[in-house]
Amino acid sequence: MTEMLIPRAMIEAPALDLRRRHFDGERNGIVVVGSWIRTDASPLPEPCMVLLHPLRPIARGRTVPVVIPLSEAWRWAAHGDVGDPEHCGARTFQWLADGLLPGNAHSPRDRLRVLDTINHYLPDLLSMPPAPALDRRRSGPSFGEIKITNTVTGETRQSEISRDV
Repeated sequence: MTEMLIPRAMIEAPALDLRRRHFDGERNGIVVVGSWIRTDASPLPEPCMVLLHPLRPIARGRTVPVVIPLSEAWRWAAHGDVGDPEHCGARTFQWLADGLLPGNAHSPRDRLRVLDTINHYLPDLLSMPPAPALDRRRSGPSFGEIKITNTVTGETRQSEISRDV
């Protein structure tokens, strides 16, 4: 059995750090962020889509994020035999009823706005890398260093080389 070494910084990181973003935007009055979440099931991050109420500031801790992990993305596909409409309908109703997202839980239009927003950003979620750039750099031992010099400006950059490139 192979042993996997996980850097201490990855273990001590918060479960969801919205400063690490792969994409972000707003649609139908809902703020959407592509980030990574850590769960008890695995210390490694999982790509996720985060939905936020735009009138609740993140910095003051006055918002509760709605998180859709990559492993649950299939449920939200609004085409063919892939999705799970019962699950999506119940979850959307609950999020609106709890005030986590803007809108009225009893309004079909508001529930469809949430579903439309999720489906709009599903391709972005599916194309995310498995870990944030910082975690990917730390995920394997480095075995070299590279120095890159811009011949026009003379600017140089140094970086470590690892197996996970």
